[in-house]
Formats: sequence, structure tokens, C-alpha cells
Amino acid sequence: MSEAPRVVDAADARLDDYRNLRERDLAGTRSAEGVFVGESLLIVEQMLARPFVTRSVLASERMAMRAAELIAASASPNTPLIVASDEIIESLAGFHVHRGVLAIGVRAPFEHLDPLSPAFVDAPLLLAFDGVNNMDNVGALFRAAAAFGVGGALLSRASHDPLYRKSIRVSMGHALRVPFAWCDDLAATLAAHAQRADRVTVAADSSTDAQEIDAWLARRDPTRPISVVIGGEYHGVSAAVRACCDARVRIPMAMGVDSLNAAVAASILLHRLSTRA
Repeated sequence: MSEAPRVVDAADARLDDYRNLRERDLAGTRSAEGVFVGESLLIVEQMLARPFVTRSVLASERMAMRAAELIAASASPNTPLIVASDEIIESLAGFHVHRGVLAIGVRAPFEHLDPLSPAFVDAPLLLAFDGVNNMDNVGALFRAAAAFGVGGALLSRASHDPLYRKSIRVSMGHALRVPFAWCDDLAATLAAHAQRADRVTVAADSSTDAQEIDAWLARRDPTRPISVVIGGEYHGVSAAVRACCDARVRIPMAMGVDSLNAAVAASILLHRLSTRA
């Protein structure tokens, strides 16, 4: 295992991918450049597990050996490793990189999936994001999806990017593992799924006129695949998407509590619906 190059000058061109990460993330330029940023050994390990995804890894001097070992043992052993001091890394990134490892990944293997492909249409359990635009919730939803055996995620264009650095981190890397597809018209996609695979589509809804989850489960046909729709944090599932759902289900709660966080609600519903729970 050859020694990785130590960069001692923050102006070194090899660090260009890592400059102003926070500002470039917030401005959406990283997405436009076709890349995403992974943070921490756990996330970088999952990136390296897929060949041709990781463009480079940047590690602090204290994490250099562990990063080199991770690369060497991965499916991407030729990934370039760059080593720099914590001070240089943080001056580049614009935030405290307390885990000491960053990586640049290529978005293409995770994007441009067809939401009407058999991989999504035939999945026993899907999770749909209808305008979920909180980056933490998106990450937590992908973590829940992985935990309960969801076969894929469908995202409306108003939902937040699952490959945003913080979303990936909150997902514990599962945003890189659960397949997802963007939908120009989520309602039309769900309707097409229902027609092609006799899918049941249910929306999470805290309204008092929604069915309690236990009552709905008692009448559910377990042989039919299901899609669970989670709405935005403030407005819930949109009217267009509700119109194509077979049912609206709610989780009973104590008096005085009107709703749950989107990721928490999805976790409860997926647990009840999953065959792996």
C-alpha cells in the first residue's frame, strides 16, 4: 500500500473538489456538477463498495492510515487518497470535519432511475416522498426504509436531495443503498403503479377522518404490494396525491398531540407493514 500524497498548501489543485463545500452544497452546484459529498468513514466505506462511484477521498493526517486501509480493502482500490491537516481541510470545507474524512462521489449511478421500471413497480413495499423538503427527515426516512425492507423510494421534485451531504449522514449511508427515483408527477406515477401491479397506495394522514392504522390493517389484502406516501412537514400529502391513494391512515396519539415528525410517522407505519419486522 503506497503512501498517500500529503498536501501542505491549501491552494493545491488536487483539493479543488473540496473547496467551499457548504456554500456549493447550499447553492446546489454540487448536484449540477454531477457529484455529491460523503462524510465519515462509514459513509465513505459504502461509497467505495460500488466501483466507479468514488472520485477521491480526503483524509486528515490522523485518519490517513484508516482511510488507506479502507480503500485497499474495498471494491474501489484505485481510488485516489489525499491527506491534509485538519486545519487545511476545515478551511477548504467551511465547516468542522470532526470525523476527519470526506469523499467526492459521482451521482450518476444513483440518479436517472426510471420510476416505472420493474424494480419499483414490482417491489412489495415502496416509500413515496411528497414534498418532504427537510434534509434531516429525508435522511431519516431512508434509514427507516432500509430498516424495514423497503424496495425503493419515489420522490416528488419538491422533495429534498437524498444525496445532500447531511441527508446521507443522517441516513447512515442508506441513501446510497435504497434505490430512489425522481418523479415529475408523483400522483401519475403512483396511479401507474397501481394499474400495472395492483398496488395499494396509502397516505400517512393525521386528520381525524383518516382510518386508524390497526383498523385498516385488519382489512388489508396482504398479497398486494403497497406504497406508503409521506407528505411534507407542514402541508402533508398534497391533494393530487391523496386523490390517487386507496386510503389515508393515521397513528393514534394522546390527546393534545396532533402529529408526529414525518420520519417518525413513516417508521411506525413501515414497521407495521413490513414483513421483516
